[in-house]
Amino acid sequence: MTGKTVRLVNFLLDSILFFVILIVFMSVFKNLIPIENMKWISAVLYFLYYFLFEYFKRQTIGKMITKSRVVSVTGSDKSLFIRIFFRTLMRFIPIDIISYLFTYRGFHDLISETSVIQLNDTAKQ
Repeated sequence: MTGKTVRLVNFLLDSILFFVILIVFMSVFKNLIPIENMKWISAVLYFLYYFLFEYFKRQTIGKMITKSRVVSVTGSDKSLFIRIFFRTLMRFIPIDIISYLFTYRGFHDLISETSVIQLNDTAKQ
């Protein structure tokens, strides 16, 4: 797969998984949480999904399946927490998803100085 194809597959896999998680969460807590609060909770869960996976594993589940990983373009893991935090926040900007039409790396990559690389079969995951 090419870079943009891998990125699209990552996005689709992670979106499907996130919506499954959200549906399960909403089903379990439907009697405890008012429906009008679910949009805020879903935003927090979305943030946590990407932030926690990318900070601790450098991969979301979609990236694990496609054997790709988030890396710093500066080559340093110094300030990785801040980079991943801003990377995740940028996903909430509505034009982030269409930024791939104009550049290989989306706004969340450019602003956080990160990128997604393809791992080869011998790379340590």
